[in-house]
This record gives sequence, C-alpha cells and structure tokens, in this order.
Amino acid sequence: MKRASLMMVAIVFLLAGPQDATSQNATRQHTASGYRKEGLRYYDLRQFEKAAEAFKKALSLRPDYADAYNDLGLAYAAMGRHDEAIDLIKLAIYHKPEFAVAYFNLGSEYYRIGDLNAAVRFLRDAIRNKPDYALAFNNLGAALSESDAHIEAIAAYEQALRLRPSWAQAHRNLALASWPAEDYNRVFKHLKQAVSLKPDYFEAYNDLGVAHYNKGQYTEAVASLNQAIKLKPEYENAIYNLGVVRLTLKQRYEAVAQYQRLKALNPNLASGGISTFGNELYDCWPS
Repeated sequence: MKRASLMMVAIVFLLAGPQDATSQNATRQHTASGYRKEGLRYYDLRQFEKAAEAFKKALSLRPDYADAYNDLGLAYAAMGRHDEAIDLIKLAIYHKPEFAVAYFNLGSEYYRIGDLNAAVRFLRDAIRNKPDYALAFNNLGAALSESDAHIEAIAAYEQALRLRPSWAQAHRNLALASWPAEDYNRVFKHLKQAVSLKPDYFEAYNDLGVAHYNKGQYTEAVASLNQAIKLKPEYENAIYNLGVVRLTLKQRYEAVAQYQRLKALNPNLASGGISTFGNELYDCWPS
C-alpha cells in the first residue's frame, strides 16, 4: 500500500524576527534595520528578489548584521540558490555564534539538499544554543529518520512533544518514525492523537488506514481512508489505498469505483493498480 513518506513538517525556514538596533551608531543601524524590515515585508509577500535586494542594502550599511545575513540566505534558498544560502547563513553564525535560528535554518537547508550528516550536526547546534527549541527537535527527528536512525529520531520527536504537547504534526512524525520497528501501539497512539488535535488532518487518517490494514483490521482501515478522502476528495494516496483494501475484501464493484476515480486523477498510478478485468479482480497493485 502507498502511504505518505515521513514529512519534515517544520522544513519551512524561520526568519529571525525584526529587532530594534541599539548600538553606538544609532542612525546608521536604524537605516540598516529599516532595510531589513523592508526585506522581511517582501519576503512575506514571496517577492524574494526584492527581499534579497533590501537585505543587501542593510548589509552594505552594516556588514556585521547577522540577522540580515540569515534573512538573505533564506531569500536565496527560496529562489533555489542553495549553495549561496548556506554560505550566507554561515556568515550569520560567524557574526553571532549563539544564533540558534541560524543554526536551525542551516541544518534545515542541508536537509533540503540531502546532506543529512550536516543537517543533524547543525540542528543539534541549534538545540545546544536553545534547549527548548521544539522546531529544531522536530527537524532533527526528520533528519535522523531519513538516516535510518529511528530510535534517535523517536527520542527527538518525543522531546519536541514535551515542549509542544499539542503539536499534531509532531505526533504524526513520531508515529511514522515508529513504523519501521512495527511498534503499532506507538503508531496508533500518536496517529490518533494527531487527528484528535487536528480533525482535518487527512494525511494522518490515510496513515491510520494503512496501519489498520497492516494489522488486518479492514473495517477500521476503510473508515479511516474514507475519512481521509472526505477531507480531501482528490487525495490520490488514500484512493489508491482504499482500492487495495476493497480488493483484499474481494469487494469487486467498490474496488472498480476507486480505480476509475484514481484513473481520472492519475492515470499512471492507476495503471499500476489493476492490470486486468475479468470475472475477478485481483490485487496486483505494487506494494
């Protein structure tokens, strides 16, 4: 069955919040701060090139402005210029070695380009500088999961949830990190907590459907997958999965209905699902 792969929910990068400049050259720093605030406004509007220009102006007036280096790095990252983004965020850390948000952004950027070792290293640095950094624990869990370090990932997610107990996405991430060990008590516990906290969480309902299917609980699987589709009618993974359950239950017409629905949305996925029609449908959907 198809299920969504582990999502790095907190991969959205953080911008350090606007701060008032207070140093010896007040007029000069106020101007740099003004350009930075202008850049933040453009960034919020997703006008990244304009944001970058404003951050550059801030840095031209204040070359040691760590926040502006961080922000410029994020603007470049949003434009796909990842190598430059990494170099700029490193400059932010050079000018402000305790800058936890910059370590977080640097680790998250390394995650985006697939360097998991560096991602883990810098996310740990973010936590070292800010021990209550729930977002960093979540992202660390994602990087560790991608590295197949599932026990460490579970510990990171658990710490994120100690800091933010009502964070539905972290509950789902913890459930998915528990999946490889087939710890279904933990999987069900945290997926159910996720949908309780976020009733429109269609991805978690899909995951619940897969978990129930894997345990042979087909009635519960159908209910969870139907709820995922109710919440997002064009959710291909859940439609695919529901078709698999219907085939397993030998519910021919219900399976065909899901197949036709999937075919309209994603012919390539549907073509791998049911390869032939006859007196019986059979499950030849890829595992």
